Amino acid sequence: MGGTELEAVQRTLLTPLRARARDASRRRPLLADRRASELVAALGLAAGGSLVPVLRAAVIDQWVGDFLAAHRGGTVVELGCGLDTRSERLGGSAVGERAHWLDIDLPEVAGLRRDLLPDAGSRTTFAGSVLDEDWLDVARRHPGPYLLVSESVLVHLPEQGVQRLVDMIGRVLPGAVLVTDTVGRAAAERLESSAPLGPLGLTFDWTCEDPVELEPWGLRLQESRRTGELPPATARRAGFSHRAGALSARLTRAERAHRLARYEVLAR
Repeated sequence: MGGTELEAVQRTLLTPLRARARDASRRRPLLADRRASELVAALGLAAGGSLVPVLRAAVIDQWVGDFLAAHRGGTVVELGCGLDTRSERLGGSAVGERAHWLDIDLPEVAGLRRDLLPDAGSRTTFAGSVLDEDWLDVARRHPGPYLLVSESVLVHLPEQGVQRLVDMIGRVLPGAVLVTDTVGRAAAERLESSAPLGPLGLTFDWTCEDPVELEPWGLRLQESRRTGELPPATARRAGFSHRAGALSARLTRAERAHRLARYEVLAR
């Protein structure tokens, strides 16, 4: 990995990457993320893992695509982007070709990302913590409106830190859309005792049984979906293995407690 040592939280970025690469090798992929396959090969890893990260990524892709269809020149900010390739999956599409992308992660990950996914065109990588205000100064220099994506990031941060972050966004980017996952206690207990989080000793500082619970933080819930609840347009593209995986996720208690939510961040 080019000498870059990833800390425990940062190393979790490899799990969704490997899952997307495995999906790309299917006869009927849901994401068709060929770039993920290239990154896995460059890192000397094997594609693999469950379908769950792929199902969640597909829902977020749909929400991001819907946002960009309504706001062609808007900005998508990936909080704790890791080695996500959403900008490459959607950036070349009709709705994404005029979009701006700002990818935020800690310096070690940002450095690795720049090596593997160099900034190009309207895509920029920023090294820093999502809990600091520096990235917001960069974001507001991009054209609005703004969609902020947190894929398995905010759920691992301290609750008070996340509340403070929402407050900062409400002051600097009022009206922005925030897409994030929420983790209920059943999901947290399973994740804390299994790979990849268990062996790394990662725990959840806070849990959420229903995304509407976060509205007092200064958010307005627009939509939420349980793992395996695919939007209609995404479900129509899903192959048999994805439909079976989605059904299994909907029937699993721990997976049902891990949800995706889309919020409007209210002005302060």
